[in-house]
Amino acid sequence: MSGMITRAAARAFSTEGLKVVNNVAKQQFSVSLRGIDAVLAYQQSGKGITFVHTDVPQAFQGKGVGKLLAKYAFDHAKNNKLDVICQCHFLAKYYENNISDYKGLNVKLQLE
Repeated sequence: MSGMITRAAARAFSTEGLKVVNNVAKQQFSVSLRGIDAVLAYQQSGKGITFVHTDVPQAFQGKGVGKLLAKYAFDHAKNNKLDVICQCHFLAKYYENNISDYKGLNVKLQLE
């Protein structure tokens, strides 16, 4: 039953101690949880970065994993002075809810 998460473990879940990894080769930020990855796909070119989509496995939805990825991504853009194009509805909502943390960051929303 490895890889499976019990309901009790899911309830007791905490994002503390989770580490976001920037996989430059795959162009994704990821969090690995018991062999399952939550990822935020991006495309970086020069001084611009496009946040394409976020994929958080159902077992981890509603537990702050997506927010952890979103914060890491926007902090990465801010710290590296990158212009952001956001194509992901979840990330756009995160940005709008935390806009005061990202003053001076050039963000364009291109939502389908």
